[in-house]
Amino acid sequence: MCDTELTRQRFWLGSAAALMSAVSFSSNVALSKLAYDFGTNLHALNLIRASVFLGCLIVAVWLSGSQVSIKRAEIYRCLILGVLLCAEMYLLLASILFIPVALAILVFYTYPIMIALWTWRSGQSDFSYFGLGVIALAFMGLIIALTGSDSLLAGWDVRYGIALALIAAICLAALLLLSERVLERLPAKIMMLYMLLSVTAVVGFVSLFIVELTWPTSPVGWLALCGSVVLYVTATLLLFKAVDLVGSLQTAIIDNTAPVWAMILGVIVLGQWLTAQQVMGASVTVVAVMLLQWIARPKTSVGAAD
Repeated sequence: MCDTELTRQRFWLGSAAALMSAVSFSSNVALSKLAYDFGTNLHALNLIRASVFLGCLIVAVWLSGSQVSIKRAEIYRCLILGVLLCAEMYLLLASILFIPVALAILVFYTYPIMIALWTWRSGQSDFSYFGLGVIALAFMGLIIALTGSDSLLAGWDVRYGIALALIAAICLAALLLLSERVLERLPAKIMMLYMLLSVTAVVGFVSLFIVELTWPTSPVGWLALCGSVVLYVTATLLLFKAVDLVGSLQTAIIDNTAPVWAMILGVIVLGQWLTAQQVMGASVTVVAVMLLQWIARPKTSVGAAD
């Protein structure tokens, strides 16, 4: 009974963390676009993000008194995860330069489909033709959304934005699947500390030696930049806490509400209105992806509920 209550508590805490992560993440992307509009570039934004995030983790680890020393193999795994996180950061922030925030998030949040496909391939869930049909429905909704505006059909810039968001989704899917295994051996904050060391090193090198940083030109821009950083750190911490509590698949199911929040925030913060066709297509995709993840939920033993 005690184990059942603990499992239920972990489920609700993890689900709440995933939902708050989705809202925070969508808000962060909307504010990132606002920061761009006031002079910031993605390199400056990523540098501040990585530095603040790393600082928060160092303080959190220091306050908790956690053991920082880990095996060399685990360090390498965490550093690889950091590279994936860094790629996801750059790719998604670059995508919103070409397409509206809501559509970038919609494409990005196809990552649960990738996770579901992996659970089929790895035998964690049973393949079904019904599930395959749901995947087709999800992509149909995505196509409806992406073709719902004439402006999205013109030029290569839009295609670049879609491609960037899609590759970012692949990076996040890989990150969540791999991190779930690492979290079996390491506390979340220790894993993320080493990840952020990797991210900060990459972003710092790029910022110092490859690109030019540009900063906000007004107080509104600085507020957007700071808000984006705080929300990004919050969203990422909550995301990995959710994975730790309920696993990558359950996290992805709830986290997939992010496109809905992105549509709302895109209108409120950026004035990026979507057409009725785009809203309909996005809704179809969100519902289909959530249904797919329920279908592809991991197998449980018969005695698990006893």
